Amino acid sequence: MPDTPRQIVRQRLNGRRTGAAVSAALIATVLAAWPAVRVAAADKWIEVKSPHFTVVSNASERTARRLVWQLEQVRSATAALWSWARADLNKPLSVIVVKDENSMRALAPRYWEERRSIRPASVWVTGPDQHYLAIRGDVEVDDSGTINPYITAYYSYVNLVLAQSIDRDLPLWFQRGFTGVLSNTIVRDDHILFGAPIPWELEILRERPILPLARLLTVTHASPDAREADRREVYDAQTWAFVHFLMFGEQGKRADKLNAYARLVSTGTAAPAALAETLGPVEALEGPFRIYVQGNIFTYRRINIDVTVERERFPVRAVPPAEAASIRAGFHAAMGRPVEARAAIAEARKADPNAAGSYAAEGFLFDREQKPDEAKAAYAKAAEFGSTSAYAHYRLASLAWQPVPSRDTLIAIEKHLTRAVGLNVRYAAAYAWLGEVRSFLGTGEGIGLIRRAISIEPGEASHRLRAAGLLLRQGKAVEALTDARAALTLAETDAERREAQELLDTIAKAKPGGDAR
Repeated sequence: MPDTPRQIVRQRLNGRRTGAAVSAALIATVLAAWPAVRVAAADKWIEVKSPHFTVVSNASERTARRLVWQLEQVRSATAALWSWARADLNKPLSVIVVKDENSMRALAPRYWEERRSIRPASVWVTGPDQHYLAIRGDVEVDDSGTINPYITAYYSYVNLVLAQSIDRDLPLWFQRGFTGVLSNTIVRDDHILFGAPIPWELEILRERPILPLARLLTVTHASPDAREADRREVYDAQTWAFVHFLMFGEQGKRADKLNAYARLVSTGTAAPAALAETLGPVEALEGPFRIYVQGNIFTYRRINIDVTVERERFPVRAVPPAEAASIRAGFHAAMGRPVEARAAIAEARKADPNAAGSYAAEGFLFDREQKPDEAKAAYAKAAEFGSTSAYAHYRLASLAWQPVPSRDTLIAIEKHLTRAVGLNVRYAAAYAWLGEVRSFLGTGEGIGLIRRAISIEPGEASHRLRAAGLLLRQGKAVEALTDARAALTLAETDAERREAQELLDTIAKAKPGGDAR
């Protein structure tokens, strides 16, 4: 599960630091603590569907509509303000809006089990099949508030959008800072606030020495500034402040340059060169940045809402008990809570023995327990009963694979992969594998499907490797060479690098002249 953007709030509640910058209202809103009870199975669940999000909720219809509308507004504004951002996630996002803290405790009990732990207003977790966002529906920002109560969830969402928007590894300062600034996005009825100051970040910056920019911009995941807890607090606060300065400082005169920097990095320009070309010498930014941090005025941006998103037009349906229990089972499985997951699975099957979602969740649990035979049987049941989980069909295909597959096996795998891409049109791995399988079967133009995978995930080396292998088998050595070179450039593991180099060596022998450099 992703880290919260900052551990500062937890530390303050534990008495490690106090400060007037963190108000009692913030603590009560974001980290409220109340006795909790188990969510009753008799809760009524509804589904509210917007153009880009689906919410299931045991809260009121009004609450569910409001929260899905807010998510749509954040997505719309992100896409409009940052043209390079791919705001639609490749992996499905399941949003669960719970009516109160008791319901959140039943869904994410770990936060109530740990002594003096946070009591979250939102929880984000990623499972093998989808991302999950759980939100308390009874928490709202007042009209004068400038702290988003769902800041940790927004942090995770923005981080995922950023990761899939830029095909190259981002400099850590940009990743942490951009995500931190956008995490505090507040949606009101008629406008959106982007980048409102975060008080605990300001407190750190004013209490502790900050890093020279030349050092800040070269920190990596392996650096002590990013790894050691106390130093990471300063680093995270300063990356937030530096991106805030570039977006909003001096009347926002560097905002367009920051966007240009992101675009250059995304197209393969080295980060230092991109910075020099767009924002200029680091030394020239040092003085203005320090003045900005030491000042008392932090501006932020207000934009109008997208009026084309009409919350009252979102369709609503009642969610059957078995389906609601299956969704909770999947969430528990993603959270690593097998006891709660199996209890929800039992609840689902009591309501409907053929609850497809319960079998998909059970497959995840068996996978986690490294029981492939049991997982395969569970996924097969999920598919038989009409599972809408693209991952369940993809995983069933992978469990059917054999080192030397027969034609019948390939036909079965093709069927599962076809279903997977039908359920998730952004499932790059399924497209790539389906293209390869169809090339073996001779049932379609496989390279087109692999190209579709590359268009969705252009930074993924494995898709290039599949393309190169298929083209080489078709005798298209020159085309294969382009993809093999790209795979070698994009490779992140020794295995990928080794496979790419072996392909290049094979192409060198097949290509006239024998040169695959």
